[in-house]
Amino acid sequence: MTMIWASVCRLILLALIMQPALSEDWPDCKFQCQANDVTVSRLWLGDDRGADLFSAVPGEKQSCYLWATFRNNANAPRYAAILLADLYLSGTLSRSFYNDGLCVLDKIEAKSTVDYPLYNIIWTRGEEVRLKRLVLSWETAKDTSCRQAVRKCSNRNTKCYGGQEAEFLVEMPLSAFFTGDLQDCSGITKFADQTTGGIGPYDYDWDFGDGFHSPAKNPSHTYNSPGTYIVRLQVRDRSGKVTYADRQIVFNFCPCTIIGQNHACLSKTETYKVTLTGFIPGSIKWQLDGREISGVLSQEESDDSHESDESHEGESIDIDWQKFGLGQHDLQVYVTDENAESGPKQWAACNMNITVTPEPVAVISWVV
Repeated sequence: MTMIWASVCRLILLALIMQPALSEDWPDCKFQCQANDVTVSRLWLGDDRGADLFSAVPGEKQSCYLWATFRNNANAPRYAAILLADLYLSGTLSRSFYNDGLCVLDKIEAKSTVDYPLYNIIWTRGEEVRLKRLVLSWETAKDTSCRQAVRKCSNRNTKCYGGQEAEFLVEMPLSAFFTGDLQDCSGITKFADQTTGGIGPYDYDWDFGDGFHSPAKNPSHTYNSPGTYIVRLQVRDRSGKVTYADRQIVFNFCPCTIIGQNHACLSKTETYKVTLTGFIPGSIKWQLDGREISGVLSQEESDDSHESDESHEGESIDIDWQKFGLGQHDLQVYVTDENAESGPKQWAACNMNITVTPEPVAVISWVV
């Protein structure tokens, strides 16, 4: 008798334990998903046919579809597959399918795979998409359609996949994008990768447009000559998908200006100074009529050169015009980096046309 009562008590206790799960109102069930007959093997964003979205820049809005791949692992068909989930965009709840559930398939054949568009969304390129509290449930009764489905916890709380803690990151389209910051007149350009989507980590191939490449994520590159360069970034993700992004980099000569008298007397020594836009590494070379000349660095410039890293040897020059004669002269300035890795390179150039005339002679006349 004691054994009988003990068995009865165990049955009552088991019934009490199971009661909450069986009596909850749909869809607030205490799902105990262990069957995994039907699973979600992939979630991604695509067009209305599931193909990759066209390329766009970060922040651009696009209309697209949230797609899912369902896999029936069982040896028999499954019916009336209903999906429950919360859709989050960049951490914010955008849509919940927990009202009555989203019926995705009337039937999925045994050992088969089906792609299905779950929902049409307006997606901002680069934002993260997640499905939380994902539960996929089904029925085994033959030919049960979604319209005939029994939406009761007692019928679905174990015939399911996922759970209240299940969270899935949606695969976003692989999209390459980058920025390039040209540093003043130095030719140094800092590139920053802003690729999104796909399956990371990525492999990079930067083509700087001048014959040089880099596999770094955020490389720096120095252009040796002014010009227009087309930079291409190729990105490959873990799945083998490849995408590209192009950007034009324009590297110009930095402007300079010669300050001084464009008319000089033959007997005078004149001071000429060059001003530069931005910091330019290297030294200044002066030429007069195509020949390099040297001058005297003024005391003011000598003092400045000790106080600032941005001053240059030879920013001013004193020219004794007695040494160069009368007439028209072409004074030129070149800023050159003699220590550049690829050899001397010129950053800037400017010139001034100067007319040298004799010293005026005073004429004294007497009026009688």
